[in-house]
Amino acid sequence: MVLLTGATGYTGQRLLLRLREKEESVRVFVRPTSDLSEMDLRNVDVFVGDLTDQADCLAALSGVQRIVHLAHIRYTPQLLAVATSMVEHVIALSSLRLFSTVPSASVDEVAQAEKQVHAYATPCTILRPSMIFGCDDRNISGLAAQLKRFRWVPVFGDGQALSQPVYVEDVVAATLACLGRPHLAGKTYAIAGPRALSFNEIVAALGRALDLHPRTLNVPARLALVGLQCLGLVGVKLPVSAEQVKRSQEDKVFSIIEAQKDLGFAPLEFDEALSRIYRQP
Repeated sequence: MVLLTGATGYTGQRLLLRLREKEESVRVFVRPTSDLSEMDLRNVDVFVGDLTDQADCLAALSGVQRIVHLAHIRYTPQLLAVATSMVEHVIALSSLRLFSTVPSASVDEVAQAEKQVHAYATPCTILRPSMIFGCDDRNISGLAAQLKRFRWVPVFGDGQALSQPVYVEDVVAATLACLGRPHLAGKTYAIAGPRALSFNEIVAALGRALDLHPRTLNVPARLALVGLQCLGLVGVKLPVSAEQVKRSQEDKVFSIIEAQKDLGFAPLEFDEALSRIYRQP
């Protein structure tokens, strides 16, 4: 049996569908407040509990041999603390944000959780995805909505900072591949797109997919940070934070060679993934 956490999340719903297609025996660990109304849970065991509660974690693990932990990695130690020898393999999703040089409590939290995971004897593989995108995600889809409505987007800095967004179905495929390879326990893998793209290239690719000609409005990063600070002092809240502006200036480039070699990871090119999401009529 596979215990799946984070099943109601963006990646989790897609992974659950694939696990059901493969006729895996699955138990999902969901919160009491989780909305399951639109989820197909046929032939799925549903356990309602709290990942911070040791008794709930122990009960959820009854009869479980494999764990796919898509909920925040900070909860992984709670599961590992009560895992018995019956658990053969744990796959935990972390984040490549771990390598950001911008001071952040969220980055520190991920780093601390990964350190704790490695302290347990239960075999665990860590997958670190980059920015995940797909249909109705919170990242690229938001940018697409901006372009559809206004035909332009603000760009902090010169738009040349690099990143490797990864298609959600490729993250799912990598997770499934890892699930079938328990001998990879103890390893970590970067799960990212096949090549690095500048923000300007991402906007241009979206323009092609949406059949429009996007424009960019460049805002110097330092000016944006000063503006955010001033607006914060007068109580104005904007949908972007100083931390996000600083992180947007970082290059986020990672090698996926190990994932390609060990997991058969073959992520789609950004343009190809966009064409699947925004098919023109």
